[in-house]
Amino acid sequence: MTAGALLVLAACGDSDSSGTSGGSERASADTRTVRDTLNGDIADVPRNPERVVALWRTGTELADMGVKPVAALEGEFTKRELDAKTFAKVKDVPTVGSFEGVDVEKVLNADPDLIVGMDHGGLSIDYKELEEIAPTVILKIKEPTDVWRNYPKLADVLGRSTDFAKRNTALDESLTAVKRRFGEKVDRAKAVHLNVEGGKTWISTSKSLTWERIDAAGFDYLDTYTKKPERYVAELATENLPDLHDADVILYSVDLHGRKTPDLDKLLKTESFQRLPAAKVDNVFPVTSGTIYTFPAAKQQVRELTSAAKRFTPEGKSS
Repeated sequence: MTAGALLVLAACGDSDSSGTSGGSERASADTRTVRDTLNGDIADVPRNPERVVALWRTGTELADMGVKPVAALEGEFTKRELDAKTFAKVKDVPTVGSFEGVDVEKVLNADPDLIVGMDHGGLSIDYKELEEIAPTVILKIKEPTDVWRNYPKLADVLGRSTDFAKRNTALDESLTAVKRRFGEKVDRAKAVHLNVEGGKTWISTSKSLTWERIDAAGFDYLDTYTKKPERYVAELATENLPDLHDADVILYSVDLHGRKTPDLDKLLKTESFQRLPAAKVDNVFPVTSGTIYTFPAAKQQVRELTSAAKRFTPEGKSS
């Protein structure tokens, strides 16, 4: 999905999936109530669902947990975001629509016992129709950071035990180690992270998961994109590419396999990009997209940021 589409739709989040029905007389030992979702408190949620339909923003996290849904929205599982082994397990999951709308009949045919998703309330999906088929838990989100923080909440809704806290702490410690090792060299290096999708150039802001990890690794960042940004990315018109003149380090987005989008590849080869100071001195490095919500992607970001910090020099000679 393009950054533009994500900006129009992008979702919102804080679900108290730990809240259960407790003393509710209606709830059996096999079900519970999930509280504070986009649609309020959802009752009769199975504690151990077996047939899950995955709506927006849940696909890669389900795959990362080892959960194969009975159906999903288009684009929830892509080769760009999953390793070959994981993708092979979910590539044949039937689709039931897109973020623009769900085919209710297809959902019925999937016979789910639980429907999960994330949303800010602006998607063109009629959740009330879906609730007539199975309990529908939609976690609230606003930015990619919320999608990642919803990982353990989603796991809880699915009745899955994960070691998210332990793995996420290890991830944070790895980023801190980069800062500790290279901090003196990069703490004044103004970085910026960009991508090109749908013919438009997007710069990650301080509301993005990518920025959080760049910052944790010790890099500074262009002030334009950290002072009260509206969204997690900001569009940069091609003619304004010289605005990145003050960037000491330019980080560009790649998928899980290190591949750039064709449009990004073209941009990096343009004269206007090559004239940028960071490009002239080869301080241009790949960093995996922050909208891939898996631990393999997060670990890859750590490796790439470590490499960027190691290779960057203020003099501009990458080593």
